[in-house]
Amino acid sequence: MDKRGALFVIVATLLVLVAIWFLVGVWVSMSAEQLNYTVIEELGDGVEIRQYGESTFISAEAKDSNSGFRILSGYIFGKNEQNVKIAMTTPVISREEGDGLHMSFVMPEGYDSENAPLPMDEGVLIHDMAPRKLVVVKFSGYVTDSKIESHRLILEGKISENGLKTKGEIFLMRYNPPWVPPMMMRNEIAVEVE
Repeated sequence: MDKRGALFVIVATLLVLVAIWFLVGVWVSMSAEQLNYTVIEELGDGVEIRQYGESTFISAEAKDSNSGFRILSGYIFGKNEQNVKIAMTTPVISREEGDGLHMSFVMPEGYDSENAPLPMDEGVLIHDMAPRKLVVVKFSGYVTDSKIESHRLILEGKISENGLKTKGEIFLMRYNPPWVPPMMMRNEIAVEVE
């Protein structure tokens, strides 16, 4: 095989691999149950006010997102007293707390704090979340400190511009696993409003 033929095979193989990566990303992104909400108002620049219904979260305190994810994924993969495997949902919610991180997974519909399997790890907390209103800014790609900061500023600008009163701290919501192509990744920064 000559150099042009070898180059063609390499390029074709890379294109097939990228296409597979893209299709798996689409499938993963569309197949996970998502936390339901209703858009109340669009404020521009990717910012929305949303109403969320009652939901149930599992949460853990951790030193970073990797350890937080490991603790919570252990619970849904069967590290609970009933050895029940629970479907992964989106978004994964996190916020910085001091030197650590508070991370939450949303439990699938049908679970609440009364019927969710009891965790074996005492660091996993199960709690119901009352209906709430959030103001949210969307962005795609990998989550970086600079992206979080720039979108936090957009969110805070829209909050101020619209005279909204916030409750609690700003948090991050991630909807995709890290192997999803960056242009398909959905991320959001949110805060509760009155």
